[in-house]
Amino acid sequence: MSKAEFLQGLRSELEGRVPYSVIQENLSYYDSYISQEMANGASEDAVIESLGGPRIIARTIVDAAFDTEDRPDGYETYGSGTVYDGDAGSSQDPSGQEAYREETHRNIHYVSLNGWKARLVTGLAVFLVILLLLTFVFGIVGLAGLILSWTWPILLILLIVWIFTGSRR
Repeated sequence: MSKAEFLQGLRSELEGRVPYSVIQENLSYYDSYISQEMANGASEDAVIESLGGPRIIARTIVDAAFDTEDRPDGYETYGSGTVYDGDAGSSQDPSGQEAYREETHRNIHYVSLNGWKARLVTGLAVFLVILLLLTFVFGIVGLAGLILSWTWPILLILLIVWIFTGSRR
């Protein structure tokens, strides 16, 4: 696996799971780490193999991001701007297309229910929706009952009249 493939894999594993700033920080760190180790004489493959796969590193980063005390509660918006572009667009795949494409105006919305406040608000919202649905259903049933309570004597009289007048045809 090349450095560009490793960084691309790490970015795709982290997208949507951690804030944009955390993704950029870690991509920058691993980019410089791999370059530093290669400058010290290690081969690219050996350095990347010693790190482990992007999925394992991403899992560690995600776990670390959510184990901190200053994690966000409730609704947060992360990231907008340019996604990591490796070696400034110089990396290409075998088909000749750029391996990394620049994406702008990217917004990732994240809802965290880890805090007690978010759980309380969510619970209240669910309770209110259920209460509203029950009120609507019982309101319709009550209205139907009210209509039937006033109309059943009239319907009974019409049925009796129809029986006596309808049988003469």
